[in-house]
Amino acid sequence: MANLSRKYRPKTFADITDQAGVKQTLCLEVESNKIGHAYLFGGPRGVGKTTAARIFAKALNCERSEKGEPCNVCASCVSADSGSNLGIIEMDAASNNGIDTVRENIIEHVRFSPSGTKRKVYILDEAHMITTAAWNALLKTLEEPPEYAVFILITTEIHKVPATIQSRCQRFNFKRIPDELLFERIRFLAMQENCEIDDQVIKRIVSKSDGCVRDAESLLGQLMVFGEKKITDDIADLILPVSHLPMAAKLLQICATRQLGNALQCIAEFEEQGIPLVPLFDDIILAIRQLLLAADSVSHRQKLANGDEADRSLASMVTTYEASELADMALLFMERRRDAKQGADERFCMELAASAIVLGLLPSQKSITPSIPDIPPTQPHTSPVQTPTIRLAHSAPSELNSNTPITSASDSSPVSIGFVQVKWQTFLKTVDEKSPSLTFILRISRPLRIEGNTVFIQFQYPYHREKIIGTLKTKQLIEDCLRSALDCPNVRVDGEVAIQDEEGKQIREQDTVNTLLRAFGGQVVEEGGTA
Repeated sequence: MANLSRKYRPKTFADITDQAGVKQTLCLEVESNKIGHAYLFGGPRGVGKTTAARIFAKALNCERSEKGEPCNVCASCVSADSGSNLGIIEMDAASNNGIDTVRENIIEHVRFSPSGTKRKVYILDEAHMITTAAWNALLKTLEEPPEYAVFILITTEIHKVPATIQSRCQRFNFKRIPDELLFERIRFLAMQENCEIDDQVIKRIVSKSDGCVRDAESLLGQLMVFGEKKITDDIADLILPVSHLPMAAKLLQICATRQLGNALQCIAEFEEQGIPLVPLFDDIILAIRQLLLAADSVSHRQKLANGDEADRSLASMVTTYEASELADMALLFMERRRDAKQGADERFCMELAASAIVLGLLPSQKSITPSIPDIPPTQPHTSPVQTPTIRLAHSAPSELNSNTPITSASDSSPVSIGFVQVKWQTFLKTVDEKSPSLTFILRISRPLRIEGNTVFIQFQYPYHREKIIGTLKTKQLIEDCLRSALDCPNVRVDGEVAIQDEEGKQIREQDTVNTLLRAFGGQVVEEGGTA
């Protein structure tokens, strides 16, 4: 199937989706013949910048332009549409950005009068890629070009274009296409291709395109490859990326109830269903963003209310969280997502983030008493969702010694193991600045529990505990870093070695070997043989 973006590329300003202000101004300039010598088109990708530049260039050379629009019939317009118009010179600045290329193809070329056309129009796409030396060489030409020369610079990163260049151009800012206009564009193209497409599928295309016409047209083209006359959700599922936004909304709803057990159970169910947790972080962050946008926007709340099932579930949560809470939640999930991508256990990272929300550990949250059932300290923890966070945050008094509980310098309330877990990455960064070799050990260890003013760390191997706890100098360094991270001046550290069976021991040893191989290279060589 033909590329829809090429097949249905607009040939007049009126055909361009949205960008009304830009189109009107360019048409008026052509109609009044008050043409500038340099233009700068900036904005997101795929919203019509290059298309508008080509139509503008065609209109400038059109033999019988009407109301600023090209006629698309004259010899100049026909040659422009076929790409053979000698008066329109289009360059990709990404691959032609050097001073020699600019000097030869523009500065020297522009001296010769146009042949067979009224003007020479230079279209420089990806203009931000031009080198500094090339910009300096082009500066004088842009400032005082021949009367017949017009330059159109196109960029997605307008801030990278030197200010001296911007000041010599008429600047036009292109914006993302509103969802409703993008929806109509996709429906129109489907009709042109004699294809029926469900509205729900169009909404999914629009959602994935993020205001980009080219992306939306590309997705529609991929769906049409199947040759079906009616495109339904089932067909769309084969091409369009699957969104886990409903799962993200569900987890945020559960966290809002302050039921930690339910939140952890929800995460466990996601893992059992095979839902990849790292991409789920992205959907959760997107859901939080939608809630932030809707917090102070009636129109965005209405958009969610009229959306699909996931959007409607988010619409019902608009007043559940304060805007300050949402901002903290977004930062929290971004940090835990980074940890997961760096090799930390994905499920544990998700559980930590959810626990921080439920337990009221976010900086903006008020004091919250989460609903967590007390668990006797002697009861075995066999359920996959009963993490140390639950047990240690609610330990029986007999588990604690008589030492003064840990308290932060700015708050008299006791510090929980959950708070230590939330601050663990901050603690690791502080250690890494002073001793990177110790960070390697601590990254595969974890905070286990709190007894009095002592934080117990669980190590995988005895020599790890000896390295951290057994040396007075090292222990003092670790305690200083932890005190700084927790803002607790009286904190102490101790450690325990994890108990594991023979199978678990072998897995841990293999993981360590793999980690070393990834870090330093090499291969495993069997004793008495080759790798």
